[in-house]
Amino acid sequence: MKKFIEKISPTVRTISSFLSYTGCILISLMIMYYLNGTIGIFLASALICALVLSLFLTLIARRTLEVQISTDTKAAAKGEMINCIVKLNNSMILPVPVAEVELECSPQLDMGNVSVFKCAVMGRMGNTVKIPLKAVHSGLAEVHVKRVALSDFLGIFTFALKVSEDELSFKAAVYPDIPDAVVQTDFLKTANRFSSNDDEEEESGETSQLPTGTAGYDHREYVPGDPIKRINWKLSSKRDIYMIRLDEQIHGTGQMFFLDCPVMEDTEFSLKVRDTVIEGALAMFMMLVREGRDATFYFCKKGVWIENEIHEQGDVLKIQELLSDYTPCEPPEPVPPQIAAAGKTPICFSSALKDCAYSAEQIASLYPEALMITAYESGVVLANDGHWTITDEFEFSKMN
Repeated sequence: MKKFIEKISPTVRTISSFLSYTGCILISLMIMYYLNGTIGIFLASALICALVLSLFLTLIARRTLEVQISTDTKAAAKGEMINCIVKLNNSMILPVPVAEVELECSPQLDMGNVSVFKCAVMGRMGNTVKIPLKAVHSGLAEVHVKRVALSDFLGIFTFALKVSEDELSFKAAVYPDIPDAVVQTDFLKTANRFSSNDDEEEESGETSQLPTGTAGYDHREYVPGDPIKRINWKLSSKRDIYMIRLDEQIHGTGQMFFLDCPVMEDTEFSLKVRDTVIEGALAMFMMLVREGRDATFYFCKKGVWIENEIHEQGDVLKIQELLSDYTPCEPPEPVPPQIAAAGKTPICFSSALKDCAYSAEQIASLYPEALMITAYESGVVLANDGHWTITDEFEFSKMN
């Protein structure tokens, strides 16, 4: 129904404008008949000439006016502006009627309550109009030009202008934020239990500091200046003192996270939930980096699980860039096969909603011990003990 209304709207507007013009002609004829014949004839003649001249100039301008549409950037951070640039070039001396550009954009961008923008060109000149669009949600945003039209001076007739197909749609990447969240001690302690590094090997019974080939590693107490990455967190928690592993190479990939992002309609609410989850994950990774912990993060893009190792801040910034043009897709498996092959319990950030939680429920069913993190406002309730929620202020709390 909405598409039908949009389709007939220009025709209805033309008929309405023409009826209004016809009413002006009738008024001039009434003046000619009842008041003054000379004035009435003059008014009627002027109205008819104006229509003919307006239509003539519009038809010429339709051939001589060039329209180019582009955007000033292909990437932006949330809160920044992306300008849609409309360039008009007039090759004739005569003035050009009003040009109209109608846009529509995906929910990642906000152009306010205005969708039709008008501009004009005087004489043999050019004109550039910038239409501001505000980036409000992360992910791949799209701007579509619905129509470019030229109205005559009287606003009665409207003619479509030709625009290159390459200029009718544009895509832009919107970067998610990396919040400077407060360290979530309780959640980090819980997540550390899912670490897949060699902390599971506690300590060797041998006294040599060289690798022995047997299970376990040699340890000593932590002293300032030791690499934080060599802290055996599991053993340290048992002894209530930091213990350093003495092996030459740290094996394993640290904690293993992945993103569950079900395919659903992009709405203001679903995009807000997705932002909360993705930005919460980025905040979590920054916390791990500051603590000297390694991690691996997986997300599905174009039907393929992408692996991202996290060792330093630059790795988190790389993930932020990769997620700037992210679009949800159906993964080949509900859980990355690397996690399943490692035999580790997954840590899942899920953007599921209450009415669209099939993937999160499937993951929780396959891995009852999985650590599941969903947005608090999503309303999702999962039947497992490892269900945590994250607020839009990036505070983690365990579901009771």
